[in-house]
Amino acid sequence: MRLFEKIKLHTMDSTKSRVILVLGKPLVYYQREHFFKSFTFAWNLPVKNTSIPVFYLKVNRVADYTLPCVQHWINIINNMGADFYFLCDNKKLQNEILRRICFPNMNVKFISSSKCSQLRKIVKNISTRFWIKATYAHLTTFFHAKKTGVRSFWNIDADDTFFAMPIEKLSKYLKKVEEYAEAYNISAFSLDMHRSRTFGRHWSFGITFTRMSIDWFHILEQNTDSKWQKLYDKYASEFNLDWFFTYLRDYKNIKMESFYLDNTMFIHWGNFLLNIPGAAVFSWENNRVKFPIILGILGDEKLGDIPICPDCIKFSTSCKKKSNQKFISDYLAYLYKPSKQMENLYKAMTF
Repeated sequence: MRLFEKIKLHTMDSTKSRVILVLGKPLVYYQREHFFKSFTFAWNLPVKNTSIPVFYLKVNRVADYTLPCVQHWINIINNMGADFYFLCDNKKLQNEILRRICFPNMNVKFISSSKCSQLRKIVKNISTRFWIKATYAHLTTFFHAKKTGVRSFWNIDADDTFFAMPIEKLSKYLKKVEEYAEAYNISAFSLDMHRSRTFGRHWSFGITFTRMSIDWFHILEQNTDSKWQKLYDKYASEFNLDWFFTYLRDYKNIKMESFYLDNTMFIHWGNFLLNIPGAAVFSWENNRVKFPIILGILGDEKLGDIPICPDCIKFSTSCKKKSNQKFISDYLAYLYKPSKQMENLYKAMTF
């Protein structure tokens, strides 16, 4: 690892910006305002306005789809006027994000998963071995939000999730989700990525709006053993924070709900044929959630077209199937000429 490294930063205002990494960690961002004349320095500080939602973009997976997913989320966050942190434990991916993503400005912040003693005590009673790293990453968002005074935040698996929708529309619907959670005092509000697929048995993270109106760490620290896992051992053999939050929802009266955006398409990236439980293209319509790959390639209607779980909360949209398909075609498939922003990403899609 180099002691010092300088990376050119792409910003939407086309300013000549750079980031200096010290021992692999982004430390100083600067902007050359006039050629060889003046520099403006910006330090990697926490967000100042803690009243607006913050996005924690969890990234770790290196794949062809990673950068397009990340870019889409950055564009959405910029449109919403929100702030963000990358939660990243992969230095190679961190540097590719810095090199390739086009940011609104120099306000680009990275944090790593915390493994402090407080979190270690919690993790040992929640996670089985396979999910330990992911559990630390999820808990770090709560830990960091509490430490910095953030009132509410989005917890996003930003390296493998993608809404097939223009940023202006999606921003509007995500704000409606925030408003609904505030109005109905929902503590954690998650996209229906697994609720319907497990017939209401599983609440999951992935895309989640969380309110810090309750003391999450008091709740987490009250759990002193892993006996709770026996309640779900007929459904799972490995456990993580998603399953523990399912337990909190089912048995501890914590108000956590799931939502979906009607008439929209969503992609949870991965191997769509070798990992059908974990990766899918979703389409919510007419009180059903459909999986076009399972329906079209496997011809399996039992798994490819299922009822939406009754407790999932619907947000109506003006989206149409053809517009969803066109967005995927324009943004991801490159059937026609991509934007300059996407051309930069396309060059790096096999990193």
